Amino acid sequence: MLIAEYDYDTDIAVQREESLRIGIQQGFADGSYKKALETARLMKQANCEIPFIEKMTGLSKAEVEAIK
Repeated sequence: MLIAEYDYDTDIAVQREESLRIGIQQGFADGSYKKALETARLMKQANCEIPFIEKMTGLSKAEVEAIK
């Protein structure tokens, strides 16, 4: 039989750490996406072809075409 002591403070600390880690990962993902959009915008301004922009940024054709 496993008997474990529950420690509320430790539990809360672990939950906060996990939330922070998830938040940081989401922040990096959002930043990477915004950077890809900015790169695609600059490439469109430089008259690069859409398939090339898709390949270089990882964005879809629809995402590239939606950039003004």
